[in-house]
Amino acid sequence: MEFISLSFILLLIAGGAVAGLFVGLLGIGGSVLLVPLQFYLLTELGYPPDIAIKTAIATALFFTLPTSLNSAYSHSKRNNVLWKKALFMGIFGFLFSFIGASIASYLNAAYLSVIFGVVVLGASLKFTSGKGANEDPQKAAGHPLLYALCGSVMGLIAGLTGIGGGLILVPLLVFWLNVPFRQAIGTSSATIILTASGGAVSYVINGIGVIGLPPYSVGYINLIIWISLVIPGILFAGFSARNAYRVNQKYVRILFSAITFLVGIGMILKGLGF
Repeated sequence: MEFISLSFILLLIAGGAVAGLFVGLLGIGGSVLLVPLQFYLLTELGYPPDIAIKTAIATALFFTLPTSLNSAYSHSKRNNVLWKKALFMGIFGFLFSFIGASIASYLNAAYLSVIFGVVVLGASLKFTSGKGANEDPQKAAGHPLLYALCGSVMGLIAGLTGIGGGLILVPLLVFWLNVPFRQAIGTSSATIILTASGGAVSYVINGIGVIGLPPYSVGYINLIIWISLVIPGILFAGFSARNAYRVNQKYVRILFSAITFLVGIGMILKGLGF
């Protein structure tokens, strides 16, 4: 398999389509699938693990920008985006995502793989073991400091792992701040737009001048991979967001938890050298 080969591009297109489905259904950025996929493909092509994982994280984070924008628009039409809270959290998310990406630029692949796996695994377990979601908007927490803390935490994790924030933010909004599940999904999609922007800018800056990056890279973001992921991602994110309200959220959460659990275990083992 070569870079810009048919098999490479087709695998990326398939990954972007699946990730897009999850963007619309769950308000996540899709990176939970795209980081491992890119990491595997790039290492198979012979790129060093440190280059491969930072390229994977940066490109996956950049992927979340247009897909989350599309998803947020679809959710907003159904009044399921709390825009003031999303903007407030997004400001903190932007700042801390920038910081997290700067830290990640100095870490090696083993550390980043384990961090990614632990975050994904923790979120998966929270979705399966958490209390039942509140469905009354009046019971949602209102203190701005709580939302600032949520934005900061998810921003830092987004910068370190490429996970746009939904994997972290949806559980925080649902189980900690009592935001109804569908509003949490829509608000997460909107918040990710700013959060991902901070991390993407940082990865571009920190990747300038790095030797050995794949062709057509801007910093750590690879444009060929990004285009291959984002076109199917946008199409499938819009489709799933429009139809998310016809799907039983219980089964979506079970599927989401199972996939993220396996991905988390796999990345931890990869980082530990197994």
